[in-house]
Amino acid sequence: MRIFYEWGTKQLQKHGEELCGDNVAIARHADSVTLALSDGLGSGVKANILSILTTRIVMHLMENELSLDEVVNTLSKTLPVCEVRNLAYSTFAIGQFFSEGHARVVEFDTPSVILLRQRESVPVPYEEREIEGKTIRKSELKLKIGDWIVFVSDGVINAGIGGLYPLGWGFDQVSRFLQEHCHPDLSAQELADKLAQAVWDLYCSKPGDDVSVVVIKVRHKLMATVLTGPPADKSTDEEVVAKFTQRTGFLAVCGGTTAKIVASHLGGKPLEVDLATMKPDVPPLARMEGVDLTTEGILTLTRTNDLLHSGADKETVKFHTDGASALVRLCLKVDHIHFIVGLAVNPAHQNPDLPGKLAMKLAVVREIAEELHKRGKEVTITTV
Repeated sequence: MRIFYEWGTKQLQKHGEELCGDNVAIARHADSVTLALSDGLGSGVKANILSILTTRIVMHLMENELSLDEVVNTLSKTLPVCEVRNLAYSTFAIGQFFSEGHARVVEFDTPSVILLRQRESVPVPYEEREIEGKTIRKSELKLKIGDWIVFVSDGVINAGIGGLYPLGWGFDQVSRFLQEHCHPDLSAQELADKLAQAVWDLYCSKPGDDVSVVVIKVRHKLMATVLTGPPADKSTDEEVVAKFTQRTGFLAVCGGTTAKIVASHLGGKPLEVDLATMKPDVPPLARMEGVDLTTEGILTLTRTNDLLHSGADKETVKFHTDGASALVRLCLKVDHIHFIVGLAVNPAHQNPDLPGKLAMKLAVVREIAEELHKRGKEVTITTV
């Protein structure tokens, strides 16, 4: 069973500073996710530069397939130490999360990672090692669907210091807050935002330290398949539609002719057009049993592309009922979108009075895919 890691991050800079002295870097690879969180000594520009340097070294070495031990060795030899305070100029936490559920975490002088399982904080076993004079904590985790992993910088643990919490919020209080709020319906970003807002409130809107929160949610990958346009070879209609309807995840059909072919395959139940969803530039949605979303074709795809290019997100299309907004919502809700683009020529699209884009369905889908890539989505396209 392959596991999917969804992440959310939130940072606050110390009051009076223009830059955050922490830095977070996250990258998704074919079978893993790599994370680096660094806290630069002090605050402001110098701390910002040192923390960025640390995370960039980590990510560069990991991309070149060095082991975690080699990365830590390199960091330990590279990062300078403040001669006055005898402190490292930056601390770090590194995580590697693999698709089969195994995870490795290495920490140097940062708050311990928090693991939440079934809304309870689970102790994270670790071993300590001495590398280049630095005490490193190393943990090996076996993760399950529904788990949450939370990394925080010192600014979170110290929230409220001298005020509501004379000695700071503390690790146990942070864990308790997360247990109370890690509802399974929340996204990783929503939980990160909640924790950061609580920290902001404890600091009375004037953070006394840089704050970083990284939340990773362990779950199944969400998939969607979008079929648009009949196959170029009409004799393959049945085969293409059969494969489409057997795919896991959400199913969407874009195109009237395509919808009729799919409806026929699913038993010939009639399409129910919802005229209330019609907009001046987007034809109405239809309802089809066995399919999650049914829209018109190229006009809807073109409008979807326009919405994504203009920066549409879940919030901006949340209450819109038209087909393009519905398609944007679907694509942003899942992790992987697979487009099946039929290359049959629609005679209607050869009308010279129609916009040029009507003859460019595949090009529009590719532009949509590019915009979705920018939003961290996996997108694949096949033509039939």
